[in-house]
Amino acid sequence: MGDTSALDAQQSKLNAVLKLGGDPADLPFWDGCEVGQFMLHRCNVCQRAYWPASRCIEHGDESMVWVAASGRGTLHTYTIMHRAYIPSMKDKVPFVVGVVELEEGPFYHSNIIDCDHDSLRVGMKLMAKMALHESGLTVPMFVAV
Repeated sequence: MGDTSALDAQQSKLNAVLKLGGDPADLPFWDGCEVGQFMLHRCNVCQRAYWPASRCIEHGDESMVWVAASGRGTLHTYTIMHRAYIPSMKDKVPFVVGVVELEEGPFYHSNIIDCDHDSLRVGMKLMAKMALHESGLTVPMFVAV
């Protein structure tokens, strides 16, 4: 008999990703998050990195692999949310949603945490910090460096 607990865990993760509107092609990203590693989809021909899983605009999808990324980036833009648009966020306002330009090139949307809102600045250096989400997924959020 196979290891059904590992299969159940993977199915549970897939269900959580789908419930949040994610794509099964990104499961290696979520696997990486679970062990504290930010992953990007990269073309092995030109080294261009992508998020989410994609195909290289120059070389297609045959040379695409998931690779560990630095988890570092800069704040491209942000907004401070003062209203909870879904009930699960009611106790979390105000919170910051930012667009992070990753060191490897792609942009990633995430929460900026553990930072005084008045100190937020476009261009500030950030680092991914994994956090457990209510869905059961481990998700990258970003903190100031």
